[in-house]
Amino acid sequence: METTFWKMHGARNDFVLVDDRRGIFPLENREWIRRLCDRHVGIGCEGILLIQLARRPGAHLRMRFINPDGSEVDMCGNGARCIARLAYDLRIAPRKMRIETRAGTLGAEVLDGGIEVELTPPRGWRMGQSLRTGDRTVEYHYVDTGVPHAVLMVRGLSHVDVVGLGREIRRHPEFAPAGVNVDFAAVVGSELHVRTYERGVEAETPACGTGITAAALVAARLGLVTSPVTVVSAGGDRLKVVFEVSGESFSRVRLSGPAEYVFKGIVELPVQQEKGDRH
Repeated sequence: METTFWKMHGARNDFVLVDDRRGIFPLENREWIRRLCDRHVGIGCEGILLIQLARRPGAHLRMRFINPDGSEVDMCGNGARCIARLAYDLRIAPRKMRIETRAGTLGAEVLDGGIEVELTPPRGWRMGQSLRTGDRTVEYHYVDTGVPHAVLMVRGLSHVDVVGLGREIRRHPEFAPAGVNVDFAAVVGSELHVRTYERGVEAETPACGTGITAAALVAARLGLVTSPVTVVSAGGDRLKVVFEVSGESFSRVRLSGPAEYVFKGIVELPVQQEKGDRH
């Protein structure tokens, strides 16, 4: 069986998107998913995004995000922008839409200059934390912006070992068993520059929407930035994080940036056994 896919990217964070309203995508076949995401033997991407039928009242569609290792995670900020654009272009959802995710229901709007997504409220705050990794103590701030993030504020990003240190923190017992995404952030002039080590991808990615948001919120908690925050990703793209603050509480957290098509194609799906409960 064949299905159409779209290759898209949000700030160079690239994805394979599938209109899976029929529920035929082989989510249980993790080996095939790993090959599909491999840039040498497959299409190549940093995650797979599925549009499925919504189950929650008020949502126009359900978004599912699959990492290149085949694991499913709750949310992806850059992916949400891409899925919003595709859903609008396919007339699945209106310009202003509601997207069901495992992290909660998001608002999204297709704008003339990009896509804006209103994320779920940040939760699980743990500011001013520290942990031992190797022979050093690392200070970090924790927040869940749909998925968990450990944010490290640094003086500059050029000499940070994003992969080495990021991998150590991502797999640290403090965050077991699920692990954590690791963001390194530095204030540069009036902007915030961010680099992220993403779990599931197990590498630095050009951009991470929930990580950019987490870094902006942490920097705001520390009094380093105010809304709106212009954030520069590792790939050089500029995204905007807007929020409202009441004391230490954040609401109406919005992330805006690009969502671009790369190409469209057809992929052969593997033969499946009985589908069972895949939803």
